[in-house]
Amino acid sequence: MSVIFTNGEERDVPAYMLEYLIREKKIVAFLRADGWVQIGKDPIRKAQLPLIRPGDRWSDFMFKRDGH
Repeated sequence: MSVIFTNGEERDVPAYMLEYLIREKKIVAFLRADGWVQIGKDPIRKAQLPLIRPGDRWSDFMFKRDGH
């Protein structure tokens, strides 16, 4: 995932680091499939509660019913 750090440097980082980099104010933008997102200007996902098991994704929970 491409990001732009506060010093203007553009680098690729693992996707799992994105939330940390945003929270710690280390980046000013990141690249989505539909273009660049500017932190503080463009809408981004709000922080979510921790998941139950490692490897789970929020989309997995949204579509599970009756424990399946």
